[in-house]
Amino acid sequence: MKRYIFIIFAAVAIFFGCKKGDGIIDGGLSNPKVNFNTYDFLKSHPKKVFDTTLMVIDKAGLKDIINGDVTFFVPNNYSINNFLNIKRDEARQIDENKKYTLDSLFKYFTPAMLRDSLGIYVFKGKISYEQLTEDGQIYHSAVAPAESFVISYTKTPGYLVDGIITTDARLVYFIKVIGDRDIMVNGKREDPTGDADLLDRSTVCQTSGIQTTNGIVHVLSNSHPWTFKVKDF
Repeated sequence: MKRYIFIIFAAVAIFFGCKKGDGIIDGGLSNPKVNFNTYDFLKSHPKKVFDTTLMVIDKAGLKDIINGDVTFFVPNNYSINNFLNIKRDEARQIDENKKYTLDSLFKYFTPAMLRDSLGIYVFKGKISYEQLTEDGQIYHSAVAPAESFVISYTKTPGYLVDGIITTDARLVYFIKVIGDRDIMVNGKREDPTGDADLLDRSTVCQTSGIQTTNGIVHVLSNSHPWTFKVKDF
């Protein structure tokens, strides 16, 4: 299998060691294989950055699904907290003292709603680097097939990290299609209808290509809001 040279860390745990707002850690792992299924891999992470995600997985009844032959684009605790903050800000448009917490989420979202919301990140089969292109390809969620997503990669130029020069790093992008897929016009993304409100929503993976015993895991950026939520005001 063709190998690509990425930023090299000493252990898998370090790959997730960024703080909120740090941005991208790497394009992929030097040794991407871990001896856990996907659920246990997230649960075993020493920094506990997936605790909230695991709670949503459990409430949604998705444990068996993510432990199948699937690719999981994982929103971490920060992503779900970003969603809660947006919901709180929306609620405060009506009542400035209103709160929206994880308890609120579990109160207002039924297990079926949680399943649909988290299920958009799960895809049948193993979506590896070798399948990706810079133009991207449309995929449909295994749990919410009505949703369309573009998965692509972008090459980054080499740069120096701790004395190691990285080359040909691939950053994986996960894009939710809103309406019709965007097109490029004079170097800028535009919706085919010309409606700016229908621009696709894009996020990047901070770590990608983790091979668990059952599937593949890509971890989304800390800045990503779960469900691609945006403010409605």
